[in-house]
Amino acid sequence: MNAARLLKRAAEAARSSKRVQLHAAVEPAELARDIAAMANSGGGVVVVGGAVAEELLHEELEQRVEPEFDAFETHAITRGDAPATAIVVDAAIGAPLVFVDDGELYFRHGSRSRRANGADVRDFILRQLNATRRQWISNIRQVMHAPDRAEVAIVETAERDEEGRPTLIRLTTDPHAPLYGQVDPDLSHPYRQKEVIAETNRRLDGRHDVNAFDVLSVRRVYEITEESRPEFVHVPKFGSPQYSDAFVDWLVEQDARDPEFFASAKARYLATRRSQKEG
Repeated sequence: MNAARLLKRAAEAARSSKRVQLHAAVEPAELARDIAAMANSGGGVVVVGGAVAEELLHEELEQRVEPEFDAFETHAITRGDAPATAIVVDAAIGAPLVFVDDGELYFRHGSRSRRANGADVRDFILRQLNATRRQWISNIRQVMHAPDRAEVAIVETAERDEEGRPTLIRLTTDPHAPLYGQVDPDLSHPYRQKEVIAETNRRLDGRHDVNAFDVLSVRRVYEITEESRPEFVHVPKFGSPQYSDAFVDWLVEQDARDPEFFASAKARYLATRRSQKEG
């Protein structure tokens, strides 16, 4: 379901449903639980009366939901004559979100967020399988529509460890080319976002108090992804992103060069979000 349709439903819905949750006011724990349930159920919109600061919402989810989840957008809407905030939530990918307060998985059961049952888990797995199939088909089409004289590169594995994982790979057919060892991402990228925040704050030694929204803003503004900066971030197939010491070093170095680094990144990110919504 696209965002425009969800926003229309958010403005017009008379009652909660599987894809729409209505809240008269903000209650942090309940809000975080409903966002997790909506994401686990394939996405939807959570509506709260009044204004909700996006930064505070990120902070609540950082504390109450695992793994890391930031696939949502906030929109100011009007319900009747009153202002409200619509939180458009994307589907969780890879693994379901856990509500940390009680360690449970929640899914949407009609108009309510309820603890998971067997059918919920089965449906989540089916959605992931369907997404994987769509990706496979897309990849196959790319090969089928490759231009004339294009070549498909095959990665040749060399040695494997005791669990069958390749420890060395060749990225060329030249037998004289050097071999590159596979690096264990748990060693090269040992931090989850919470640990990045804690380690960054420790190294900043009180100069700033960095939070989840600061880190998100930096990642978005400087386009830090696994593709653009693999030395900074690794995204496992199932689980939340992992970060390296190099990323923490870089954050601290940027702050040392410019004391307004985090504040500037946040302002730029918020400006970008506003322009996207207005567009």
